[in-house]
Amino acid sequence: MNPILFNNIDFKMKMKMKMKKQIVNFIPLPVLSLLGERLVELLKMVKMLGLDSSYSREGTVLFFIFRSVLFHSFGYDPLKTLNVEEYKSFLSVILSEFYRFKTEGFVNQENMEENKIFMILRSFYPSLSKVFDECQSHRSYSYELEHYHNLVILILLYELEKTLKITPGKDEITDLKTERGLLNKTLSGCIRSSISRNRLIILNKKYIAFDTEYTNQDSSTNKLLCYTTASVSETLLKIRTCEVNYSLTQGQDFIPKTSPLIEVCVKLIRNLRGKQDVEIRELENRLSLTGSLMKLELKNGDVIFKERIGFDKIKSSFFDLRSDPALYSFKKLLENHLEKPKETETEIYRSFIDLNLKPTVKNESVLLAHFTTADVSLFSDFDDIKTKFTVISKSFLTLDKFLTFNG
Repeated sequence: MNPILFNNIDFKMKMKMKMKKQIVNFIPLPVLSLLGERLVELLKMVKMLGLDSSYSREGTVLFFIFRSVLFHSFGYDPLKTLNVEEYKSFLSVILSEFYRFKTEGFVNQENMEENKIFMILRSFYPSLSKVFDECQSHRSYSYELEHYHNLVILILLYELEKTLKITPGKDEITDLKTERGLLNKTLSGCIRSSISRNRLIILNKKYIAFDTEYTNQDSSTNKLLCYTTASVSETLLKIRTCEVNYSLTQGQDFIPKTSPLIEVCVKLIRNLRGKQDVEIRELENRLSLTGSLMKLELKNGDVIFKERIGFDKIKSSFFDLRSDPALYSFKKLLENHLEKPKETETEIYRSFIDLNLKPTVKNESVLLAHFTTADVSLFSDFDDIKTKFTVISKSFLTLDKFLTFNG
């Protein structure tokens, strides 16, 4: 691969030309040769992971340069997938060097500046050489180091997932999964969530409206006569964004310089863990072309597909309570209407068949009544459920909590 290619990359970190040359000059010749051999593979990876923006394509190249330099610096072959023993050795060597700055019980600036792994960071991002300067603001200093730490741990996790794929022994797999759990705990929570989150959620929603009719027996007693219901169901599919979360606040001033590399590494790990991001992207493209579904794009990047509800889908029911008023209970009301959705009858469910996707399924119901003080207080099991409601303006509602029914 021609080194000029890297000089022409328009880095989003807004590096000056001098900084770009420093990055290229740091790359050992064997690494350049290696990347030249893997150019076609890298382009395929960009397409497979959906890294469409130039920012992400640059991140892919940078990630494999960084990873290869890390391997090369410690005497490992970047082309080889490590077996269990090789991986354990690699893990031990990297972590021993990486955490060496803490050997005196606190972060030692001199040790950090001489640390071989942190030297790679400064070679890739010369502007971060000042991150070790005590006069730098503490917040900026700690934030950049936090995400550089995330990057190194993500590389270790990426290699672990590759080793898992070629490991046949159950005991060895158990050992690797234990190491994976320990490494996961050292990541920032937001990065850990980006790796593990399920992006696909099916939400079966049911709206049930109910109303009672009763007669006054005397000044203090009412007798139930009947109640009627009207219900309608809808299925929604929520596709959560695959954007990597770097910070709980997502402040614009706190995007780490290593973010393109972190984004690529997270998506590589998700792919190895079978999170099916490629299939989910195909599903979204399919559903976008389906005229019978409404598509809603949320501000946070999530997408929702929902079936259109027609009046023909509304079901009405009548229940005579004169013979047995106990039939009017919160439990009976839900049992009569919360049947399991018939998956094969919805277009959203049918779209999963050939993609073998496994979404998280949630069932949610909304009960509606025009005057709940009267209707809800007449439930035969009201004494058992009344503490689960909030009372506002003399109406019962679950404004601040959900009620769970049958698990």
